[in-house]
Amino acid sequence: MLKQISCRLFREDGQLRPPINFTKGLNTILGAIKGEAGSIGKSTMMLIIDFAFGGNTYVGSDAVKELDDHTIYFTFEFADGQYHFARTPTDPKLVAQVDENQTFIGTMKIEEFNAWLAAKYHMDLSGLKYRNTLSRFFRIYGKNNHNELKPLQTRGGDESQKDAITVLIALFGYYDEIKDFKEQLQQAENKISAFKMARRYEFIPSAVDGMTKYKQNVVEIAALEEDRRKLAQSDETDVEPAEIEKANERNELKRQLNDLHREITSKQDELHLLDLNLHQGAYPTEADLKSLQEFFPYANLAKLMEIEKFHTKIQAILGEELEAAHTHVTRQLATLEGQATELLSSIDSIPASKAFTDEFLDAYTSLDRRINKLQDENDAFDTRDRLQKEKQEANTRYQQQLDAVLSYIETAIDSQMEAINEEVTGGEYNAPRLSLNAFNSYDFETPRDKGTGTNHRGVIIYDLAIAQNTALPAIAHDSIMFDSMSRTDLSNLIRVYNDQVEKQIFIAVDKVSDCTDEAKAIIQRTMVLKLDNNEHALFGEKWSRKDRP
Repeated sequence: MLKQISCRLFREDGQLRPPINFTKGLNTILGAIKGEAGSIGKSTMMLIIDFAFGGNTYVGSDAVKELDDHTIYFTFEFADGQYHFARTPTDPKLVAQVDENQTFIGTMKIEEFNAWLAAKYHMDLSGLKYRNTLSRFFRIYGKNNHNELKPLQTRGGDESQKDAITVLIALFGYYDEIKDFKEQLQQAENKISAFKMARRYEFIPSAVDGMTKYKQNVVEIAALEEDRRKLAQSDETDVEPAEIEKANERNELKRQLNDLHREITSKQDELHLLDLNLHQGAYPTEADLKSLQEFFPYANLAKLMEIEKFHTKIQAILGEELEAAHTHVTRQLATLEGQATELLSSIDSIPASKAFTDEFLDAYTSLDRRINKLQDENDAFDTRDRLQKEKQEANTRYQQQLDAVLSYIETAIDSQMEAINEEVTGGEYNAPRLSLNAFNSYDFETPRDKGTGTNHRGVIIYDLAIAQNTALPAIAHDSIMFDSMSRTDLSNLIRVYNDQVEKQIFIAVDKVSDCTDEAKAIIQRTMVLKLDNNEHALFGEKWSRKDRP
């Protein structure tokens, strides 16, 4: 539990406030009894408590903007001892570990700190985010989570109802149970997606459009199989489908071999031309040019020699390219010849069957292909139908399990709220009711009463019910939750708060002069901090004062 909070800027009448100590059960921050002083630090102190629990809303508060840099020191106490920490609003992503004298020991990231707290509070439940969950039950002005009409949702009710209900499922420990069924449904949906993608890229045949076409295919397949049987019987001897398949296979391999031989011949011709260019090229020598001068005595021999030297350089460059091309074509030819050898081997490996005329093979193969095409279409239809049924069955199982879990959670919360409401209202008024309509829809209301005070009372009762039914370690209610509530209801709530001894409850309250004597006594007994106007505010001053130094 949170044991203590202190800060060097906590002041009263110019003096340092002593550390604020907390206990199990109710912890009350008391403001002006008659409510004649505002902005004295009640909500700010509640945000600092939230800050100690790993929250960040305090970072953007007016206090942080107005005050000098400061550190919040705080202590948690568990069965294995006390742990001391410090956080600064200017660097909220780090949590310092300190000893009992506030001497620095080490640091941890805020994510690590929150994970540590989740483990200590046994809130490290599957599918549950500790801060996201705890924050929604710390209803403090500035956190935008005190919408009395949408108590399950954060961000002023803008969070999706689905996300809010998922948090509730995880908090009650049913996340894995739902997750298993949801994963089965997801797997079924993934199979359908893969099937559709395979059809899109024609890896598998398209399915028929419906049962009518499916039945037409069945009739046509039967007729085609009869035609194929008659065609086979028209031959003088019995025809085995396997023999026709082998004949077609040999013919296809032979066709491929003929194509390959044509390609080999082309490469051989190409290689022959390259050999001619490489080995039979004629280049004039200096002696050849001098002989030329006998016929053309006025020819510029030096110029001709210069030109031929240039030609020699060009030919050398072309020669390198020809050599590279020769090597490349030689490798291609070797590959093609290897493929031809493999094809010949494959042809030889197929036992020779009886000879079939081309007309017979074409007719038989055409029938066979049409039969296979229609059968593939029907098989694809059967596969699609099977996958859709698997999805429907998985979805049914998921919905049934989800409905059972939501029904249990709804009953547990409503039963607890009924009991709490009985104590708060003496059974005179209706209890709030939560209806979990589906995984993404809920209703929360107090039947036949939509008043603001009643709605706030309903939210408080809801939070208490959650704390009593789950591992939620603490709840916090700012004075804004009580402002529109009758003092009679508030007095009864104070008594109910006081009965909660296993969890920590933090409330900020003022205007209690009209509460019952019992409630006043409880407030005095559970008060951990008393605030009032000006020098009695949390930080010993109100920065809104015009005469502020």
